[in-house]
Formats: sequence, C-alpha cells, structure tokens
Amino acid sequence: MSSHTPTRPGTWSLAHHRLKLAARSLLLLAGADVLQAHGAEYVEFNPAFFTDSAAGQPVDVSRFSQGNVVLPGSYRADVHLNGQWMGRETLVFAALDGRDNAQLCLSREALLRLGVDMDNVQQHAIEAGTTAIAPFAACADIATYLPGARSLYDSGENRLDLHIPQIYLPRTARGYVDPRHWDSGVDAAFVRYNADTFSTRTNDRSLASHYLGLNTGLNLGDWHWRHDGSYSHSQAASGYQSSATYVQREVSPLRAQLLTGEIYTPGELFDSVRLRGASLFSDDRMLPDSQTGFAPVVRGVALTNARVSVRQRGVLLDEVSVAPGPFVLNDLFPTGYGGDLTVTVTEADGRKREFIVPFAANANLLRPGHQRYALSVGQLDEVGLRHPPKLLQATYQRGLSNLLTGYAGAVLGEDYRSQLLGAAFNTPLGALSLDLTHSDASLPGHGTRQGQSVQLRYSKNFTETGTHFALGAYRYSTEGFLSVRDSARLRDLAIDAGNLDNVSRLRDRMDLSLNQSLGNGSVYFTGSSQNYWNRTQGNLTFTAGYSANWRGLHCTLSAQRTRDLLTEKVDKQIDLTFSLPLGHGARSPTLTTTAYHGSQSSGELVSLGGSLGERSELTYGLGASRARGSTQATHADVKYQTPYSALSAGFGQSNAYRTTSLGMTGGLVAHAGGVTFAPELGDTLGIVQAPDARGARINGNHSGQIGGNGYAVVPHLTPYRQNVVELDPKDLSVDVELKTAAQNVAPRAGAVVRLHFETVSGQALLITALREDGSALPFGSDVFDEQGASVGIVAQGGKAFVRVAQPQGWLSVKWGTQAHASCRLAYALGTRGNTDSARRLRHVNAGTCRGSPAIAVQLKPTRHPRPASL
Repeated sequence: MSSHTPTRPGTWSLAHHRLKLAARSLLLLAGADVLQAHGAEYVEFNPAFFTDSAAGQPVDVSRFSQGNVVLPGSYRADVHLNGQWMGRETLVFAALDGRDNAQLCLSREALLRLGVDMDNVQQHAIEAGTTAIAPFAACADIATYLPGARSLYDSGENRLDLHIPQIYLPRTARGYVDPRHWDSGVDAAFVRYNADTFSTRTNDRSLASHYLGLNTGLNLGDWHWRHDGSYSHSQAASGYQSSATYVQREVSPLRAQLLTGEIYTPGELFDSVRLRGASLFSDDRMLPDSQTGFAPVVRGVALTNARVSVRQRGVLLDEVSVAPGPFVLNDLFPTGYGGDLTVTVTEADGRKREFIVPFAANANLLRPGHQRYALSVGQLDEVGLRHPPKLLQATYQRGLSNLLTGYAGAVLGEDYRSQLLGAAFNTPLGALSLDLTHSDASLPGHGTRQGQSVQLRYSKNFTETGTHFALGAYRYSTEGFLSVRDSARLRDLAIDAGNLDNVSRLRDRMDLSLNQSLGNGSVYFTGSSQNYWNRTQGNLTFTAGYSANWRGLHCTLSAQRTRDLLTEKVDKQIDLTFSLPLGHGARSPTLTTTAYHGSQSSGELVSLGGSLGERSELTYGLGASRARGSTQATHADVKYQTPYSALSAGFGQSNAYRTTSLGMTGGLVAHAGGVTFAPELGDTLGIVQAPDARGARINGNHSGQIGGNGYAVVPHLTPYRQNVVELDPKDLSVDVELKTAAQNVAPRAGAVVRLHFETVSGQALLITALREDGSALPFGSDVFDEQGASVGIVAQGGKAFVRVAQPQGWLSVKWGTQAHASCRLAYALGTRGNTDSARRLRHVNAGTCRGSPAIAVQLKPTRHPRPASL
C-alpha cells in the first residue's frame, strides 16, 4: 500500500483547489447528470461540450466525476466526532475492486478509542429498532455495522468527520478532550519580562525608580521549572525579590499538580500563605467545563503621571506607569488563590496614596461526585518572619448532591493547630457557604490562645434584573482566634520578647460586591470593612460608580473612599469622566475629560488618544490637567507593539515638576530551532514552525508573525482544551505553499508545544501558452513536472497556474489519455530583478506548447501586482 501525504489549502493549494471547483462548476453548467455511485455523489458530464478543436476529439473530464476522490494510502488527519475534535489519527484508505475512490478503514481499536461501545452494538441496534446489521469489517462503510453512522473525509482540509448516533457513545461533557491527546510539548526555556523606569524632578528634589519583573521557565520532559521575581531600585531601597521558585509536574492519574520549592498554599478554605516545601493539589482544568478562578480588577485615578505598584502579602506583583486620569489593571497574576492586594499610587510630585483591593474566594460549590483536595507541607516563608515554623495543611471538598457540598481542612504546625468544617448550599436564593474554624496556638512565654472563627459567603445572579450580588465573605473571630499568618508573627515576637500588640488581630470583616445593569449602563459597588480586637479604629474601603453609553458617548461617575495605610488618613474622591470618539473609524481618536474632587485636591483632566498603523500597532495619548491652586500640566504617552516586544514612553511637565517614563514588555523562547521573540507570553505556549513562511500571521494577530527563521510564538494556549492555531497566508510570499493551514492541539498545563506546518517552496507562475495550431490550452488540463507530480491546472483562457521547484525543466500538459492529447513545454527561469518579486505572482508568456520535445524558452516575467484571488 502506498503512502500519501494529504494537503490542506494554502496559498498555492487553495488556488489549485478553487480552480478545480470552478472547473467542476462549469462542467455542471455544461449539462451533467448527477447519479449516486458507491454511496457518494457521482456526476456524469456530456463530453460534447468539451471538444478538442485541434484533434476533433472530446476532452477527458472523467476525473471531475467524483467530488472528493481519495487515493489509497495513509493520511494524518484531524478526527471530529459529531462535530467535536477528538485528536489526530493516522487514517488508512484501501483500494477496493470496482471503485475509483478508496475506502476508509477503521480498526476496532480506533473506534474504541473514540468511545464507541463496540461490545454492545447489536444490543443498542435492537433498542433503536434495527434488528439486522452486518458484522464489523474494518474496510467497509461504517453504516453497515453502525446503523445511522456515516463518515466524510475532506482531503483538502485533512479532516475526517464521523457522525455516530449517540446510542453507541457514552455521555461526555462538552469541551472534553481525551487525556490520550494531551500534548506534553518539547524541551524549551522562556523568559517573560516587564521593564519600567520612572523619574520625576521637582523644584527641590529628584525621584527615580526602576522596575524589572521576570517570569522564567524551563521545561525538561514532564518537569517544569518556574521562577517569578522582580528587581526594584529607588532612593529608598533596592534589591531583587523572589516571588516564587518551584518545580512542577503533572500527576495525570490523580488529575493533580505536584509543586516543590517556593510555593503558595491554595486559599479556598484557609488563608493562602507562602511556603518553602511541596504541594499536591487537584487541578480542575483537567475536567470538562472547569472553572479556573479569578483575579481582582484594580481601579483608581492618577492625578499626574504616576507609578502604580501592586503588592500581595508584601510581594511586589506589578508596577506600571500610568497617565493622568482613571486607570484599570485587569491582567494581574496574584500569588495563591486569595489575599488582599495593596495598591500604592506615587504621583509625579512625590505624594503617595495606598489602598486595599479585597480578594477573597467565592462560595465553594462543587458538582455531585466531584472532589477537590490539596496537601501542602514545608516551612512557612512569609516576608519578615525571623523564626519560620514548619507547617502541614490539608483540605478536602466533595459535592454530595446538587444542593450540598461538604468540605473540611486541618493545619498542623510548630506551636499551632487549626481545624475547619463547613458546607456550601445551592439554594433558590443563591449560593451560600458556612464554615467554622477552631485554632489552638502556643506562644512561648505567653501561654496558649484558643478561639473560633465563623465565615459566611454568598453570591447570586439575578438574571431577570441583571443583578449580580456577592457577599465575598463575612467573618467573625473570637479574641483568641489566630490565623496561620498571625500565629507565626506573634510567635516571632514572643521568641524575640517583642510587643504582641504590634500584630493586628482581626475581629470581623465584610466584603461586598454588587453590579446592576441599568438602561444602557450599569451601577457597581465593591467595598470592604475590617475591625480589629487590639485596634480602636477599623478600615472601611469602597469604590462605587455608574457607567453608561449613549450614542457613542461614554460616561462614568465614580466615588472612592480609601484609608491610607501609611498615614492612617482617610481619602475621599469623586470623579466624573466623559469619553467621545471623534469619528466612526476603528482608529478614530477619542476625547476624554475628567473632573475630580477629593480630600487632597480637585481639578480637571483632558486627553486625546487613538491608534495609528494598519493594525493599530501605535497607540498614543495627549492631554492637559489643572489642579485647584496650582498651574496647568501637560502630558503625552505612546505605545508601540512590534512582533518582538511592546515599547511605551510617557512624559509630563508643569512649572512644579517634570516626569518621564519608559517601558518595555515581551518575552523570548529558546527551543531546539533557536530563540524566538514575542511581545507577550503566557504560561502555556506554542512554537509554530513553518519553513520559508516569513510574514504569515497566526490567528490573524498582527503581533504573532512567522519570522525570518521560520518560527513564531503562540503566546496563549488553554491547557487541556482544543486550541485551533491557524496561519493566515495573506502576507506570505507567493513562492511558498502552506501544505497545512490550521492545526489542533490540546497542551498540558505549562507545556511548550511544537506545531509544524509543512511548506513547499518554489516559483509560482501564471503561464500563458498556445498549442501548435495557435489554439489555447484546453480548459481543465493537468500540468505535470518531469517527475510526474501534478504542479498545476489550466484555467480559463488557456492560462496555467503552476509552481516549479527547479530553475529550469520541462512541463507536460495533458487533457486526455491518448498520446496526442498532451504537449510539452520547456522553461528556464531568469534571475529575479529584486527581492520584492518574491511577493508577486510572475506572469509569463511561454510561447508554444509542442507535441514533441520543444526548444527551451527563456521566460521573461512581467511585473504585475499580486492578484487578490485567482
């Protein structure tokens, strides 16, 4: 049996495929009868419409009779079962007697892999009302042994569609990908960076700070090494801080991840803490329709060109420079599952404001029979601890019914123990969870402290009114209750004979979130209230606002109350913002005005922003501001995204200060094929290899483009899910053919998968030639090279679209089986006039196509713009 590699339409094969379809359509118009042969559409043409004017004989058009002829051989193709991608399989097509079209052969093992219940087919058929079915035969129509089933193979798309009645299949959740098709990826290393420098000069002093955030990784087989850290430098302090360093490995039989190193414990039940040790926890991403958690959105208003720093439990997560006006940070990567975010806004004149953004887990409902677990062991590694204790934490959750989920947990450590028991309820009034935690801590020299903490969580979506309400958490703790982190800090002070009142012990806390749709806009509110046993004052923080759109005009009214963590002062501020596009185009600029009034200052901001470039690679902003009691200020910022990185710059000045900022973000991936740069990187990546396909774009993204080395990065892939990666040949040279235009992949978490797109390089020509009698080449004729491989087809007007791999040689044109129904054409390509010709289709006049060996003709390509379609 021969082996055949199918093609998927690319720049050349797509044109070739369209030419054949066009030819077949014209043949149908010429008076064809449609029949059924071997279960496939068969078309019989009237040959009188296609007479060879030179020989008086009809043109052989029998090859167009069957719409999708498959030759015998082996094919690597994507298999879709009832519309759902199941993976890539090697398919075998066998030639059967009396058939021009090869028959698909499906082995019993392959059907079992797809989930077909082959052992009970007869019983299922009887239940479905079919009593007589043929026994299983590998190389037979699938409908003969699976009644109601059918198959369709598309050689142009390398795709097999199987349609099998559900009675023969098990029930699987939508989006599920069989673990056999999870791709572990290749060995690779990557670095994701975010660099920012910020400086401001006032009348009497200068302030400067520099930040570099790094997320690095190394994949060797199934082991993944990760490190997250940041370097910051300012007049106050400088240094590198490690956020996390660990080795990760997937444990597929347990549907879990194993981490060891500097890690964070899961925060669904207990507070998330940093640990130097190991953790084994279930990964819901391996399950269908999983929910992967969330990260909070940070909102605020900068009064000048400012620097915004975000920390969680003392660890610097991100630091960015922002222009005057409202800002939103919605791409944070919090460490652990929970833990409040501390946001610091440093204005151009040196003023600092700090506020808290609450971050707590939602109600812990699970599906019936589904479980979630985590086991962590090691040494506590919180920032500032001098005597870190050893710790073991274990949690378990299980869905007991549609209405009830139970969960429990325990923490065992040096001088500390706690136990948790709780339940989550799915009620008509919303999702509710209630749990009780008991703690027992021994403090050296201060005896034992015991206490309890009760926590209530609630969330509800009212779809009828467009209301989402969430009581993120309400917690009340007795005076003797201590969390893991509080106990470790008190233990530190007790060992060092310090004052235990330096650690604030939480008495109660309430987090509230509300979003209500209202007309063309929505009202939102988020807030947090905290009170302490050993503090006279609590902390109340909230943000509320209204946002709406009316005929292109966007309006936002917001109010914010924060308590400065440095000075204990309360800051209140109200903002009113209007945004109006100045035009209807996608790159039209937008005019934005903001008026603010607060405890510290009041004023107005005006800015104009937009984008430039064919794909909006360049974004810009210009603006001016005026604060009460001070002079006006101006600012400008710009961001440019290249295929390799994203660059940004900002400038602002007044008579009191001058500030500048520069930033660069991006990443690089080192793999067996070299080093490839990208403007952004996620944790699960793809490396696309398409030799000679420089300029082809990935999924239509202007930042994902095949480089000169034939590689590009797919920055974000969803683990354990089908990801479709497509190459757009729009900017591809006509001298390159994409044998495959799209691929499917389901990567494992953290993997760097390799996607090889086969290409064929050669000069693309549109040849005009005449036969010896002066007539045009017959429409629908095939063109072959010296090795007998099909390289093109003759379209209307006797023009042949072909691709040649050699600079000179012979082309054979055939329109029948007889010896006289063919001619030969010799060619010898000249050198290209310039490199730009590689992106153009070369139009040539080849002279005469002769029935006997012809004299070589020097092809003189003429300059024409590349056609949009053929």
